[in-house]
Amino acid sequence: MVVTTDSVPGETTGGSYFVLLRGAGGVPPYSWSLADGSLPPGLSLLPSGLVRGLPTNAGTFDFTVGVEDRAGVYATESFQMVLVDPLVIDTAFLPVGTVGYSFTTALAASGGTGPYSWSVTDGSLPLGLVLDSTGALTGVPGGTGEVQFTVGVEDAAGRAVERSFTSETINPLVILTPSLPTGTTGSGYSFTMGGSGGRAPHVWSVSSGALPSGLALSPDGVISGTPTVVTQAQVTIRLTDADGRVAAFPYVLTTLIGQVRQTVGARGGTVVVDIVGDSVNLISVVAADGFSAYTIAAGPAKVQVHFIGASGQTPSWVLCEGSPDVSCQFD
Repeated sequence: MVVTTDSVPGETTGGSYFVLLRGAGGVPPYSWSLADGSLPPGLSLLPSGLVRGLPTNAGTFDFTVGVEDRAGVYATESFQMVLVDPLVIDTAFLPVGTVGYSFTTALAASGGTGPYSWSVTDGSLPLGLVLDSTGALTGVPGGTGEVQFTVGVEDAAGRAVERSFTSETINPLVILTPSLPTGTTGSGYSFTMGGSGGRAPHVWSVSSGALPSGLALSPDGVISGTPTVVTQAQVTIRLTDADGRVAAFPYVLTTLIGQVRQTVGARGGTVVVDIVGDSVNLISVVAADGFSAYTIAAGPAKVQVHFIGASGQTPSWVLCEGSPDVSCQFD
């Protein structure tokens, strides 16, 4: 009496398993039983010699079976069963590619018996990309849009599975605004930044430096407000897309003093002026000796008006922007 089955096949967990053990010699019928060790969880051995069930655990299992004929003659045989998890492609999505920028991602699989071999089984990869046998998808995308294709993976035992993917390629995220227009103190300022590429929505922000006092940048990319100081502000503006891509560009935003209205002080009194942004010149006009210039600093200031001249001459104090020969007109 002998067991003629010399090995049992390995299978994948979760699938139906049926193997009939065979013997020879002796006096049939035979009765089979487990003599030593344990069958994999989910499997059982029937007296007919049928091993069946739904194996649940992957691994290597050693066990011994015995067979007895009608005359009581007994024989045993030891087996090793290797069970693996089903072969599956774990990668569910591909990262978005950017035209002109290097793209690298590794497709992943599990289960089955390694090593794996990858290939494209249907459709075509995006322009500029290649898939090697290890599952590495690499290259430099050459065009925008969505491309659908199917890849397959085969394990060392010949098991194979496939999965379809949609690959998306977009234009690079860029800031289109080359420079910022000059602002004027005391006057409303509004300018919309320009950008393109990436994936909407886009969000604008200041990444370093600061805008001139009185101005702010909205998430929509609008710089607005009323400048309150004369300056050349150095600021870096950042554009972020929905996937976290970032583009940044440094700017210098210049604000100049606004037009200062000419103010003539009354004789013997006080004139209050509010100078926004910069120092200006205060000019004393006297018929006999021309004018004398004085500088007052930016901010609220009081200008005292009084009599200087002689021989009945009446001088006047005039608030001007810049030097008198450019900005001041006198009667």
